[in-house]
Amino acid sequence: MTIEQTTRRARTKPARITEIDGLRGVSLTLVVVFHLFGHGRVSGGVDVFLMVSGFLLTLTLARSLGAGRPLGVVARWARTFIRLTPPAAVVLVAVVVMSFVVYEPWAQLGTLREVIATALYYENWHLISEQLTYDAAGSETSALQHFWSLSVQAQFFVVLPLIAVIVTLLSRRRATRVRIFWVAVIVGTACSFVYAWQLNAFDPTRAYFDSFARAWELGFGGIVAGLWKRGIVIPAAWRGITGWIGLAMIISSGFVFEGKEAYPGPAALLPVLGAAVVLLSAGSTHRASASRVLSHRSLVQLDRISYGLYLWHWPILIAYLTYRGNTDGVIGPLGAIAVLAAAYVATMLTTWLLRLPTRWAANRGVWTQLAAIVVAIAIAVVPATTSHAAIMRSADVPLEACSGAAALDPDRPECHDFTAHASRMPPTGVLPVEALRRTDDATRSECWSDMGDDAFDMCTLGDPDSDMRILALGDSHLAVMTDAIEQIAEDQGWRVDMAARGWCRWMGEDAQLADLSQMLQDRRTSWREEADAVVDEGGYDAIFVAAASHSAFAVPEGTDQAEFETEKLLEAWSKRPDAENVPIIALHDNPMILSSVQSPCFGNARALNDGDCSVPRDEAIADTTGLDDAVAQDPNAVTIDVNDFICAPDRCNPVVGGVAVYRDNAHMTATFIGTLRPYLERELVDVLP
Repeated sequence: MTIEQTTRRARTKPARITEIDGLRGVSLTLVVVFHLFGHGRVSGGVDVFLMVSGFLLTLTLARSLGAGRPLGVVARWARTFIRLTPPAAVVLVAVVVMSFVVYEPWAQLGTLREVIATALYYENWHLISEQLTYDAAGSETSALQHFWSLSVQAQFFVVLPLIAVIVTLLSRRRATRVRIFWVAVIVGTACSFVYAWQLNAFDPTRAYFDSFARAWELGFGGIVAGLWKRGIVIPAAWRGITGWIGLAMIISSGFVFEGKEAYPGPAALLPVLGAAVVLLSAGSTHRASASRVLSHRSLVQLDRISYGLYLWHWPILIAYLTYRGNTDGVIGPLGAIAVLAAAYVATMLTTWLLRLPTRWAANRGVWTQLAAIVVAIAIAVVPATTSHAAIMRSADVPLEACSGAAALDPDRPECHDFTAHASRMPPTGVLPVEALRRTDDATRSECWSDMGDDAFDMCTLGDPDSDMRILALGDSHLAVMTDAIEQIAEDQGWRVDMAARGWCRWMGEDAQLADLSQMLQDRRTSWREEADAVVDEGGYDAIFVAAASHSAFAVPEGTDQAEFETEKLLEAWSKRPDAENVPIIALHDNPMILSSVQSPCFGNARALNDGDCSVPRDEAIADTTGLDDAVAQDPNAVTIDVNDFICAPDRCNPVVGGVAVYRDNAHMTATFIGTLRPYLERELVDVLP
């Protein structure tokens, strides 16, 4: 090979965009800073991170297609995931440990499930399926929610190379392959953007995590890569200014928009376009340009540790807040410094721990790398799955005859010592076990209208051919009783049609709870109209209503809350056909005890026995509400009340008869409701015609 040949080949080697290192470092640093100091606000850092990822992957695939080189998809996957997976696996193992020694006990099962979802790169879809939102940091926040973006990125890294492979199969001509590839990228990006725009408008929580809604940000990076590859960039004379404009767009995005509600809708164009402007301004030689700053050695070094900091900072932050008992996420400067320092140390230790094994795997070829990736995933998944199974086995303890509400039954004196206050604890301990308490919920999707759309879901419980037909309408306080109502319907041979939705009650027009977003108000209105239509069809022998009593309504100034509630309840009830023969059966709402009052006593038998977490009955139970007044004014309405089997005469306790009453502030556990069922059934039988 001659010197001339060597020079010519060196000139055709693709130039490296040194600004990318700094841009990635800035984007992930924004995420960390907003997590620590943003009080729940979301920066545009993740959007930039996804855009840059799309830029790099699309650029390398386009180069391979254009040069006619093999795509090497498997090798590409191996190179990518050998960098991403082992550090993530170390963090996930640490999270498994912290779920037992630091995080709240009730969060164990959820955390372990998230570890599995994260290790297998579907955390974003898991968050959607569990209806979890991207919450501000707090002791009750998911320790792994930040992994959603890595799951989206990984899914893109798998899918886009496969699309490139399909393109090579469609045509043998190099130029045609390139055109088809770019058409696929552009059309896919446009479709994803429209989808994200629409989804963000009516379900921003799902849109935030949805891979198809996020794909346009990665695809946009690919389009910018196509422009850059063709030399379509910002003129050199302008780059010194435009680079700073792009950087300002990125940094300002978290202050201009509330990201968790606005992204990845059109508002995300601000940080994504900012990143595009920075990349198309790359290569500026001006001394004061953004390119010089982003290419600086310090930002390059920040990029090298930013992935580790991103992985570690959030689990450590949640651990710190849990230890401090802090639910609002405010940690202050010293707390932030402590979290950052701990995350930095953990990142350095992870790098040191993995340096030799990852280097060894990288030098042994593709299949060794793939095997190492599988081992890393298994290291995270196996402890999580075995721990999850062990918890489920420990929870498989049958209730005793005097468990739960029976301990307060005046007709069962043999059960009166079987309480959790002022007496002994039952030998089996509190059920459900603490790891399951928050998820001990009888709500069913077929009876529960999710707030994600306008669908009105109604299920039929009991005997569908029964002559006794009951309609049950209400909010989440009705939904948690689904199992009990079904058992009652089966015992009595009734048919019960149930429909429930969060924050919804069957009331008159313009009855909205306070502080609901416009979207939730629209969903509530839609549900009420559907409920009116079902009632208007008639054919029911009774209408059973249940709802939370402590919710505040949006009322005109000077209007009494209880009077407004009464008026709107009567307005709805007046619409039922044959009102003289169709009674309204209203369930008095259950007591409420704040989770912060309950939590110190779980796992502390002495505190429970001494009643340390009990509250006065008149504070826990809303004795007089608009519902009571509405029942008094409707000649064919009656209230049923089972609170004597939830509270003692003077106080309410979070544990009764060895069973946890609540899974949160006011929603009762399915286990306790199961023990309450005989008393609810007795009340219903007594009042039904």
